[in-house]
Order: sequence, then structure tokens, then C-alpha cells
Amino acid sequence: MSKTLLPAGCYDLLPPHARHESELSSALLSTFESYGYEQVSPPLLEYSENLLAGRGAALSPYTFRVMDPTAHKVMGLRADITLQIARIAAGRLSQAPRPLRLCYNGLILRMQGEQLKNDRQLRQAGIELIGTASPEADAEVILVAANALKKAGITKLSIDLNLPGIVGSLLASEKLTNEQLKILFEAVACKDVSTLSTLSFGYRETLVALLQCAGPAGPALAAIARLELPESARKQLRDLQEVVHILTRVPNPDWTLTVDITENRGLNYHSGINFSIFIPGATCEVGRGGRYLIEGDKSGQDSEATGFTLYVETLRGLLAEPKRPKRVFMADGIADDQAQKLRSDGFVTIYALPEFGYAEEEARRLGCGWIFKNNELKPIASSNEKKE
Repeated sequence: MSKTLLPAGCYDLLPPHARHESELSSALLSTFESYGYEQVSPPLLEYSENLLAGRGAALSPYTFRVMDPTAHKVMGLRADITLQIARIAAGRLSQAPRPLRLCYNGLILRMQGEQLKNDRQLRQAGIELIGTASPEADAEVILVAANALKKAGITKLSIDLNLPGIVGSLLASEKLTNEQLKILFEAVACKDVSTLSTLSFGYRETLVALLQCAGPAGPALAAIARLELPESARKQLRDLQEVVHILTRVPNPDWTLTVDITENRGLNYHSGINFSIFIPGATCEVGRGGRYLIEGDKSGQDSEATGFTLYVETLRGLLAEPKRPKRVFMADGIADDQAQKLRSDGFVTIYALPEFGYAEEEARRLGCGWIFKNNELKPIASSNEKKE
């Protein structure tokens, strides 16, 4: 086997892409922090009984497991960071004032990729707003996501809003078998109206209509409001209408708000309004988020939260690489006083080493456009210019 062969879905980041990813992560984090979100950094590895507890069970099919030879306990490599933030909020930061605003940036590893995202090694950057259940909080995290993408260089985007929990509200009084429920939820996921028509339940026609009420937020919500809905579903709809109302008060011609109310992307731990962000040129979403419940250790200690995750490697593939900094070849050897001044002026300094020589040819080989020689800084003609 080749020593350079990596597991499927994993990759090395080489120059200049590694630097590009670091700069992109920094731009996202600086935006998060400007909205009051403070950075935390959970471990890559945790005991699986904690990592997969409660809503974390949804991550079980994605989680690599290893044995801790010291504690003789099974550990899991994180497949998502959101629920790690939830653990920190419920544990070490349980006494911190609410609402609690936290942000993060880190690698995850998954046993399998998603349908349109085959990578198993992913970098996530995101925020969590913990201890509030208001539509204003949902709108805040969407606004932060959009402005973080703008800071990274992406202005035109589509925000698709969903309420997957509304299906459960329509079925709350039904007595369907597990097999019927499986068929029903698969039909909803595939927007398979013909299969739904074979099932018998009270709000069947409403559910069929919901599947067809997808599109721009205004008309879609107006059509949904005219449907027959139980009060629990009506409450979710009012919250979504309020989120859209808040976001439309922050007019931006480059943002499109759409609604696909029964859509449920992601890892199935969301419990309320959720959303996905799409940008032109991407085959899958560049980020997703939504509301979820943080389960406390004791009864009555549960907490509402909302947040989002942006996929940094997806964004990196869509953005133009930043310009390479000016590189200067220090042909006089190590003279750090001069090199320090050049670095302060924005140059990258490359010291000459005796076994490779001090000539301009060496400078070109190392990608330098300038040479510092005999205490003088000069531009270097390219190979083509030299031939001419």
C-alpha cells in the first residue's frame, strides 16, 4: 500500500489551501465575536456514553469509536460540534448568565459522508445561542450566519427555512404503527404524494398540501396559513412567520428567503425552526442550523438553544484564493534587522541557504518576486521576461 494513501473522505491541505482555510476560519470567527459570541474549543475525543447521550444518539451512525486503553472505556471521535457545546453549556458553564453566546471552529470526523457531501473529514465553524426560545433568537443566528458569509466574501445566498416538527404535530393524535410511520416519514422526505395518499390519517390532505407549499417565503407562508392545522402546528407557524418578519426588516437584495416547511436536513436533533444556506455554484448547502433542546441532568433543567454550523471546506472550494504575499529572497543570508523591516512592510522573507545558492535563479525557483542583495531590494524579472 502506498504510504501516501489516505482513508476515503480524508485529505491533506497543502499550500496555499491550508492558509486559505485558516484565513477563512479567522474571518468567520471574528464576525461571530463581533456579535458577542465567545469562542470555546471542545476535545476531538470524548467518552461515547457522553458524546451520544440524549439527542446525541442521532450521531451514532456517523461516530468512529476507539477503546481507551487506560480507562477501558469506549471513546468516540466527534462527528459534530453542536452537541459538545450543549454539554459545556449544561455542565461547566451551567452557572453562566443566560442567554449564553458561544462560538467554535474545529475539525470533525464521520464514519460516512452525506448524500451530496462525501468528505468524512470536515471543518465546522458556528455559533450557539443558549437559554432562549424566542423567534428573535432564531432570527439573530440567521443574521449572524449571513453576515459571517458576507465577511468571508459571499454576498448572494438563499436561506431555506423549515419546520420539520410540524409533521409530528399533525400526527400527535394518530395511532399509526411503526411501519406506517416509517413509510410516512420516508414519503415526506422524498415528497412522495402518491405514497402518502395510500395512508389513512386525519391531516393527510394538510400534509400533502404542505409538501407543495415550497418557495419564496411570503407566498409559501400565506398558503400554509390557509390550511387546517392543529394549534401546536399553528404555534410553530406563527414563530416562523415572526422570524421571516424580523429578517425582512433587515433588507438585503442579495438574500433570498424561501420556505420548505417539511424539509429535514442534517442530523435529526433539531426540535423547532431550522434552516439551510445555499449559495450559487454549490451542489449542497454551505451551512445549516436551527433550534434544539439541551437536556439537563435533572427534571426541569432542560434549556432551549439555537445555532448554526458553516462548512469551511465547502466555502473554501467556492471562494477565490487570496493573493499570495510578496516574497523576497534574502541573498545576503540571515540579517534579521533588514528582514524584520521587510516583514513589517508586508513581505515574506525567504533566507538563502548555502547549499542551494544565492542567485536570482534560486529566488525564482522558490517563487520569489524580489531579491535583497548587497543591502538593496530589487524586483526579479520572470523567466519569460528574462528570455525576451
